[in-house]
Amino acid sequence: KPKLFFIQACQGSVGHPAVTVKEDSFGHLETDAVPPHSIPDQADILVGMATVEDYECYRCRETGSIYIQCLCEKMKLLCPLRKDLITILTEVNKEVGRKVLNGWKQMPKITSTLRKQFIFQVPQCQSTEKQQN
Repeated sequence: KPKLFFIQACQGSVGHPAVTVKEDSFGHLETDAVPPHSIPDQADILVGMATVEDYECYRCRETGSIYIQCLCEKMKLLCPLRKDLITILTEVNKEVGRKVLNGWKQMPKITSTLRKQFIFQVPQCQSTEKQQN
């Protein structure tokens, strides 16, 4: 069974500076889908960190962690659409990375050894209720 960890913690004491970048074009990625006979002991682990090594992360006293709030919002929005967890976390990275927090940036980090897409199963009654509201 996959093990999922979402960690809200600074990994340093330095604010993350902003850099200017140009939009890039992204190619298609391919994956090999050969079923293994056994798996490594470190397989199927995903760690979502609020920030990369050596940098601070931010939390609002009233609303809580910027990272966790964004993660919850994206999961509410994208899980009923059957988006996989890596796609959701990439959207979290994009949104958190856009914000300016106390004059600094924050860049979440995804570390994954998942061997398959991880899609949360949303019960039909919940997704139907939300669509009706």
